[in-house]
Amino acid sequence: MKKISKVIFFVLAVTGCIGTDVIDDLVPEKIEITNPVMSLKVGESYELMYRYLNNVGMPEDTDVRWESSDATILEVDENGGLMALEMGQSEISVILIANDQVMDKITVEAADETIVLTSGDKSGTIATTSSYELSGDFVVNNTEGGVEILIADNYVASDALPGLYVYLSNNPSTVGGALEIGEVTIFSGAHSYTVAEENLTVDTYAYLLYFCKPFNVKVGHGEILD
Repeated sequence: MKKISKVIFFVLAVTGCIGTDVIDDLVPEKIEITNPVMSLKVGESYELMYRYLNNVGMPEDTDVRWESSDATILEVDENGGLMALEMGQSEISVILIANDQVMDKITVEAADETIVLTSGDKSGTIATTSSYELSGDFVVNNTEGGVEILIADNYVASDALPGLYVYLSNNPSTVGGALEIGEVTIFSGAHSYTVAEENLTVDTYAYLLYFCKPFNVKVGHGEILD
């Protein structure tokens, strides 16, 4: 009888997990300026860089065009090379050539010193997208060689799922292209994940995802916000 009960419990857990599976993995494509600068010293240059994420949240090469709203103050070339010519400010835009749309822009001051913007801590709230309990707040901060994810003490997750895993992703609906952090082994209270990956920062991913890995089914997520 005990063995039969265990089998029934497992079948119910699996069925519930599969029942939450709704595939809709398209997201808006976007371009982000990855090394924004607040001000650039007159007479100096700075090379802006960007990252393009396609409509499933995967990085991909694409053609862009850079523009300055006032090229007499700040000039930008086809490779994102910025030159401060005289005091003032200008809006620098990166445009996706495929649709001729401005995808990201920053306002830069041509001044007496160069100030590069750096990202601080980001945070979010985990919420269930299934019938299983999952909630809690979190903070993501930069560390040497990666990021640290601090899960708050109000976190709680159901331990009834077979193979609950946590990921970092730019798509809230799929773990395709996501960075696997590991299996969930703590189901309540504060804990943390240290994630080491080359070039990984708080700006690299937009979502913390929880998936039932054996059946590739989403359980919940938290958007990583400034």
